[in-house]
Amino acid sequence: MKPPEEVTVAPTLAAQYATASGMDPKEISAAMGKAFTALQDFAGQHKLRSSAPPRAIYTGYDESGTEFIVAMPITAVPEGVMGSGEVTIGEIPAGKTLRFVHRGPYPKLMETYQHITQWMKAEGMIETEADWAKYMPMWEEYVNNPESTPENDLITNIYVPLG
Repeated sequence: MKPPEEVTVAPTLAAQYATASGMDPKEISAAMGKAFTALQDFAGQHKLRSSAPPRAIYTGYDESGTEFIVAMPITAVPEGVMGSGEVTIGEIPAGKTLRFVHRGPYPKLMETYQHITQWMKAEGMIETEADWAKYMPMWEEYVNNPESTPENDLITNIYVPLG
């Protein structure tokens, strides 16, 4: 794994869907699938245009499960569109981050997270898995479309906030 790149991310307007799941990768995948479907339906109904790759923003993590927001960055909000039901529209804050890159299938993301954890321990950023909580919210950005990109060519950027 390459060392991370330090990047400053700009604030981003996004349609968002908050959800939670257990820690099993299949549960996480199912919850994300439901959230992304809801966002795509909402975007289609309101003719929202995506301005950047979609994200999963992790807001909570412990042995019982994970909480996250699936977000679709958008260019602008059409007049009168505020969000409806489970979909909201809001700004994702700016900040300095470390960006790690995962290449390959989503089910192998856990291997990349293990490497990131080892790197962060070596850098003195964390001592145990529980210390990840200090870096919430952190997020994944799905650079290419899994429906049109071979699994081994998928790129996922993983952002860990700094302070």
